[in-house]
Amino acid sequence: MAQLILIRHGQTNWDREKRVQGALDIPLNAEGEKEAQKISVELSKFKIDNIYSSPVSCSVSTAREIAIPHNIKIKKLNELNELNHGVWQGLCIKDIKKRYKKQYNIWKLSPTSGRPPKGESIRDAYDRAISIMHKIVDKHKGEDTCLVSGGIILSLIKCYIKNADVEHIWKITPEEAWWEAFEL
Repeated sequence: MAQLILIRHGQTNWDREKRVQGALDIPLNAEGEKEAQKISVELSKFKIDNIYSSPVSCSVSTAREIAIPHNIKIKKLNELNELNHGVWQGLCIKDIKKRYKKQYNIWKLSPTSGRPPKGESIRDAYDRAISIMHKIVDKHKGEDTCLVSGGIILSLIKCYIKNADVEHIWKITPEEAWWEAFEL
């Protein structure tokens, strides 16, 4: 049976600083590079046929490490980019909570009712992520495929796979260097 393996990229300096990356291109830090290598070792036991990645460098670097033991090329797709957090991108969470208190609280309490100012809605990101997931899965029937991206996009795909309510996304958003395999 084919598997879809969801992988969150390794740590960046912005992750460590609790700074919102969103769709910005931030590289892995030294810890993130070690985490990507660890994931690669863990996933070397799988027969991986395909690896798709968000085009941002933290995801691409993680995907490259995973691809090495499988001797396959990664495919970069803009549709796998993390949710665009608009004006929150680059800000620390503590600063967002102060400067955008009302908007942030709405977004955290009901993700589909709010959105980051000038950013992408959870619903739009969900539609984008599920659409590309279906295209990838349909293209590679019977094959084990990895998707490497940010935590929100992967959580939205996980909600879809598990038939979970998107309103509970914050309870399942993974930390850096997380992966989970799902049978298709």
